[in-house]
Amino acid sequence: YVLENTKRDPNAVFAGSVPYLKLAGIVLTGWQMARALLAASEKRSEDEAFYGAKIATAHFFADHILPQAIALEASIVSAKGNESVLALSEDQF
Repeated sequence: YVLENTKRDPNAVFAGSVPYLKLAGIVLTGWQMARALLAASEKRSEDEAFYGAKIATAHFFADHILPQAIALEASIVSAKGNESVLALSEDQF
């Protein structure tokens, strides 16, 4: 989306920049949580309490935080330049 729209509608891309950064943070954290989950699953027998907590944390993240990525993606691709985020003039703030 960003690459396709930067030249055609840069304001729409700029309007979606903060949600884009939030999306990147959530998705990249999910990736790292998944890696931790795999490692904890292999080592769980070594320390049930510690690795069990790692597994529970990864499941919590997947169930409660990761779904926010869908809404952020929708927010990014629905941005329409001056139609919403940039619709107010500086004097109106």
